[in-house]
Amino acid sequence: MKNSLQLSFLLFLVLHVAVAQQTSFTPGAIWKDTDGNHINAHGGGMLFQNGVYYWYGEHKGTSSKANVGVNVYSSTDIYNWKKEGVALSVSKKKSSEITKGCVIERPKVIYNQKTKTYVMWFHLELKDQGYSAARTGLAISKTPTGPFKFIKSFRPNAGKWPINFKEEWKQEQPNEKNLEWWTPEWYKAVKQGLFVRRDFEKGQMSRDMTLFVDDDGKAYHIHSSEDNLTLHISELSDDYRSFTGKYITVAPAGHNEAPTIFKQNGTYYMITSGCTGWDPNAARSFSATSIWGPWKQLKNPAIGKDANITFDSQSTYVFPVEGKKDAFIFMADQWRPQNHIDGRYLWLPVKVVNGQPVLQFYRNWNLNVFEHQEQPKKNQKLSDIRLSDPAIVADPKTNMYYMTGTGGKLWQSKNLKEWEGPFEVAMTDPTSWMGDNPMIWAAELHQYKDKYYYFATFTNRDVKIDTVKGNVIERRASHVLVSDAAAGPYIPMKDDTYLPASKPTLDGTFWVENDTPYMIYCYEWLQNWDGTIEKIQLKPDLSGSVGEGELLFKASASPWSKEKDATGNIKPNKVTDGPYLFRTGTGRLGMIWTSWIFNDYVQGVAYSKSGTLDGPWIQDESPITPPNFGHGMLFTTFEGKTLMSVHSHKEVSGQYVRIPHLFEVDLSGDKLIVGKPYQP
Repeated sequence: MKNSLQLSFLLFLVLHVAVAQQTSFTPGAIWKDTDGNHINAHGGGMLFQNGVYYWYGEHKGTSSKANVGVNVYSSTDIYNWKKEGVALSVSKKKSSEITKGCVIERPKVIYNQKTKTYVMWFHLELKDQGYSAARTGLAISKTPTGPFKFIKSFRPNAGKWPINFKEEWKQEQPNEKNLEWWTPEWYKAVKQGLFVRRDFEKGQMSRDMTLFVDDDGKAYHIHSSEDNLTLHISELSDDYRSFTGKYITVAPAGHNEAPTIFKQNGTYYMITSGCTGWDPNAARSFSATSIWGPWKQLKNPAIGKDANITFDSQSTYVFPVEGKKDAFIFMADQWRPQNHIDGRYLWLPVKVVNGQPVLQFYRNWNLNVFEHQEQPKKNQKLSDIRLSDPAIVADPKTNMYYMTGTGGKLWQSKNLKEWEGPFEVAMTDPTSWMGDNPMIWAAELHQYKDKYYYFATFTNRDVKIDTVKGNVIERRASHVLVSDAAAGPYIPMKDDTYLPASKPTLDGTFWVENDTPYMIYCYEWLQNWDGTIEKIQLKPDLSGSVGEGELLFKASASPWSKEKDATGNIKPNKVTDGPYLFRTGTGRLGMIWTSWIFNDYVQGVAYSKSGTLDGPWIQDESPITPPNFGHGMLFTTFEGKTLMSVHSHKEVSGQYVRIPHLFEVDLSGDKLIVGKPYQP
């Protein structure tokens, strides 16, 4: 009986482990295969074939030398991986180029439809030769799991010049062999082909590498060459087993390795790393409209905490998620050189925002992250768009209008009549107080000096900071993101917080007084029951705040907003929303802001008696918009016309429907005068 119970318990454990399927990714954690062993597939690549993903990678032991070969794992859901075995084994023959103890790195496999063959390329260093061989290796198989047969290794493109190589660069320059490394003269020589000429006869060096198959079936070998100083992109033959001799150099003397490449909407994107040995560094990114370039260098795709070390990782591959549009996963390694087998994997969704790849670190995520990607539409009228708190900026650099608001999205228009969007532009840090998926309200765009800033309200609904009169108050605050372009992406800056974590704040806007930048924001009524509008000084680069907030006025100062208290008595409304500052033609400082008259959402205006932020602020007696039009801001068209954008507010079947509208505004006198609706 005792043995039967023990057997039953063991059977329960086995079955329990077998069905304990993973349903998410945890970057940097131990990732076990279906047998319960840490996955051993470093520097890996991905192949999708017949409904199955195959993950190929280096088998690591305590060192980085190849004592086993290349492992392969399979999965149908990308979360749970079964070890299929060793796809390519090292050779027992000492004479073999892939003998035990050599270095095999970054294996990638592609399938050739014409020959029905799986083709593997990898970086090979010969045994006991350090990293001097710098070869690419080839192996083939008739099945995705192998065994792969090693064919050969070599340095590619011997006797061939890059197609983007100038004719004068083909000749050796005087004294070039005596140039001192890392000097300006040496950098110039490298950019003009110093090492291409050096290796012309014996073939170009090939170290960190990846493969890419284009939409037309053409395959390319991308690798770090010229002592890791320059990337090469080479065309493979139709059977993918050799180089055609057609290749280009990319980012000469840029010192890039660990290349990855993917294509989205006709544009090629490449993510690489710098060269710092096993230590992580800031990733780089590039884009091109042709595989043959020209390639434009972009920014570090990683944002948020530890972006400068790519979240302690180095890129290895980017692959598309089958069945999902514009869904790509960035594969990277977290190296552990003291014990290579303990290396971890960092997989993250990669987004493209305004032509810039973006990587955000998630402690835990799943494929649902790709489900919320709304596809942009063209030729939309304002009346077609559902958007709260619309804010518009006219950008002279692009001659384009950009509109944002609640939701973290962006629309663009050349004429205010036809709009394209929405585009996702607000890239927050999931490891910050905002969490994985913050609500974004009342965003505004402001150009200041040489940057564009995204002032918005962020709410983490999973964090509760207070309970007042039965209302649970969530973590909510005004915050600022930054971009080099009006179209984004907008990313975090240095400081995690601008305003106290213990106060719910919202609807921050921007103002500069006496060359000092400020955020003007609302302290939400939920906690104080008489909402306020306050100011706080910002750092010169807007990357954080200075000092503490100061009161400008309370909601109860308004003579026009109204509500009924519990006993039915009428009193000033407690809500402050949407402050936005302006100066009239006579130089008078004013502020539009929004509250309620019973059930009507309307906008009022206040003026500073002193002409400064410190006021005192004198409220106009009446609101300036029709009922249920509010949360406005002002902008000037390219033709010099001042307009106010607001949203209309209507409740339909228990849901608020909010639509952007434009009104003409006259600021020529001493007061803001709202005119008729503006029709572009």
